[in-house]
Parts: sequence; structure tokens; C-alpha cells
Amino acid sequence: MRLILRYTFVLFIVAALQGCSTLFTSKGPVELKQVWASDNTLRTPESVLYDPERNMLYVSNINQSKDRKDGDGFISKLNPQGEIEELHWVTGLNNPKGMALHNNVLYVSDVDEVVTIAVQTGAILGRYEAEKSEALNDVTVDEEGNVYISDMEEKAIYQMRNGRITHWLDTKREKPNGLYVDGNRMVVAFMSSGEVRTLDTENKEFKDLTDKISNADGITKAGPDGYFVSNWDGEIYYVNMEGKKWKVLDTKAKNINAADITYSEETKLLYVPTFRDNRVVAYSVTY
Repeated sequence: MRLILRYTFVLFIVAALQGCSTLFTSKGPVELKQVWASDNTLRTPESVLYDPERNMLYVSNINQSKDRKDGDGFISKLNPQGEIEELHWVTGLNNPKGMALHNNVLYVSDVDEVVTIAVQTGAILGRYEAEKSEALNDVTVDEEGNVYISDMEEKAIYQMRNGRITHWLDTKREKPNGLYVDGNRMVVAFMSSGEVRTLDTENKEFKDLTDKISNADGITKAGPDGYFVSNWDGEIYYVNMEGKKWKVLDTKAKNINAADITYSEETKLLYVPTFRDNRVVAYSVTY
């Protein structure tokens, strides 16, 4: 009798654990490990971008943001070890944020215009106004060289083509922040709702990818099977192609932000601008 009761108890425990399996989370498919951190001479770094041809990092610095047209924003250059090669590489900007690189031209959003920069020399090639724009943010570019820029205040996405910027898409009541072109679709992170959606760039139709990443900010590809999405408060999530997400970094308790991130297939590193912490931090990525 005692043996039967013991066997019944064991079966009950096993069944209970199986029934409660949803309470336990398995280890995520991606792990991050800090490799280096730059010094803190950067000034409100909002976006970082890796240049594989020159093996260099570009960082947009908002600097003081009280006056949108203060002219104190700049772009820095960092080497692959995180050392600042040139703090004030490009100056005379206002509040530079998102960046994209195509055919040796760096495209930078700057309040209500896109600034183009020759990466070989650091010379400003032009400034292109986005009519009626209020707060241009992230920038992405497709294989044909079409540049897309999010505007959180206007709740819109602009397109820059052949030197002309037009109002490309109204995102209605939501504020688009992070943009990432991936083939014939664009991944869009909405800071206002926390939704992350894919957008068919031909028919301009959205599909939900994943949801509720509060204060969703930057997006970058994470290998062939997913994306990294940052939360401005200091979190980074890995999102697979089916929309399942895992939190892989959380620096909120240290008051360290995670703004417009980028991942490099060449270096296998994820680069995170820390905004108020005034650094860029590099993490190795293990799948």
C-alpha cells in the first residue's frame, strides 16, 4: 500500500510539472556578452552604424537637445576596438539621429532634413529638407538606393529618391521609430504602441510581427533568422521570423539606454549607443 501511494505521489508531481510548464521559460536562442565599451566622451549618442568597407563605426551625437536648431550635433568615428578615432568628425549638425550608408554616402536624419556625407572625406554633400516634417528619426536604405526616414511627430515615413524627399506613408495614429529594410519588406518599430510590424514596400500593407516592446527604438538584422529590437529604456530583444521574442539585454537598472542599434555580420558584434550614458557598447552574439 505504501509503495502504491509513493508511486501515485510521483505521478502527481510529474503531471503537475507538465501542467505548469508554461511557468518556466527555456533559455533563449541568442546570448550577448560585452566585448568592449567606448569611453564616455560621446555626447548623447543616438545611433551607431558599422562601415564594412572601411572597418569603422559612425556615431551620431545629439549633444544638447533643448534647442532643436542649436548646431552642436556631430558625427564621431570609432575604430573596431571601440577607440574614438575622431570625436568631431562631422560637425555643424543639429540633433542627428538615424543613419544609413549606400554607395559611400552616409545619410543622416537631422530634425527636418536629411544630411548627406561623403564617408571618404567627411565632407557634407548636401542638406535635403523634408517638407512638413517635425521629428525625423531613423533612416534605412534599400538596394536601389531609396532612402526611408521615420517621423514620429508627423506619424509618417518619408522617402528620399534622386535627391528629393516626399511624404511616402501615413502611419495614422502610431509613431514610427526604428526602420529596417529587409529585401522587399521593411520592419517598423512603433514607439507609441510597442508594436513591431513588417511592411510590404510595394503595396504598403502592414503585418504584425511581434508586439509590446515598450518604447521600441532601433531594429537590426540578427543573422538570417531574426532581428534585434531595442527598447530605448535599456532593453534589447531577439525576435525570430515567427514573431517570438526573447529579452537578451536589460540595462534599465543602471540607467543605461539602448537607442538605435546595429549588428555587423563581419564582426559578429551588436553595437549599442547608450544615449545618456555617452558610450557605445559592443556585444558578441552567440546563436
